[in-house]
Amino acid sequence: METTAETTVESLVEAARSRLASWGVDCSVRFERAPAVRADATLALRWGGSRQRFAVHAVPAVRLAAVLAAAAEATAPVLVVAPWISPRLGEQLRAIGVGYVDAAGNASIRFATVLIEVSGRKRIRLDELGEHADPEPAEVRSGRLLTPANRRVIAALLADPELESAPLRELAAAAGVSVGQAHKSVTLLAGAGYHRGRMDAGQRAALAGVLDAVAALGE
Repeated sequence: METTAETTVESLVEAARSRLASWGVDCSVRFERAPAVRADATLALRWGGSRQRFAVHAVPAVRLAAVLAAAAEATAPVLVVAPWISPRLGEQLRAIGVGYVDAAGNASIRFATVLIEVSGRKRIRLDELGEHADPEPAEVRSGRLLTPANRRVIAALLADPELESAPLRELAAAAGVSVGQAHKSVTLLAGAGYHRGRMDAGQRAALAGVLDAVAALGE
């Protein structure tokens, strides 16, 4: 007979899987029963040709110290799954390189060429898991954000922080793209939570890491 804790873990993981699937991300779940495995489940995600396996830390309430401990022991990137993750906690998780998705639809997941950022969704009760459909799609940015032209714009912004506040024509010239393309790129970035002129060091580092990952894949 399942315990309440097991039921909660499976409900949280299933809610996360359903969210990701509704955004077009293929995912498969394996629940871990062996005591030696330092994860509640493993979640294999795929978007196009990009794949990543995550060690899932599923809890009704997130404690940062516990997440750090789980990340230190995990053999794969950690993905936190919870009923709701506040914007402040989400920033802390991003800062330590941990992904997350909650039942309300907030998420921050990065792997290979995939960037998923959703924020601002309100808290829902644990007993409402699975009852809420997404009112709008998540900001899932893969090939659309990381096309060669968009990558040139991102690279230009990272190379010269002053371009964040410069006119679009200057950004376009530095990136070697049209003004229209520069506008499209910064709009996509803003949609993923990376606003030109308001990016912090963590966001700039995250974008640099994504560009490095793409370069390593030879795309």
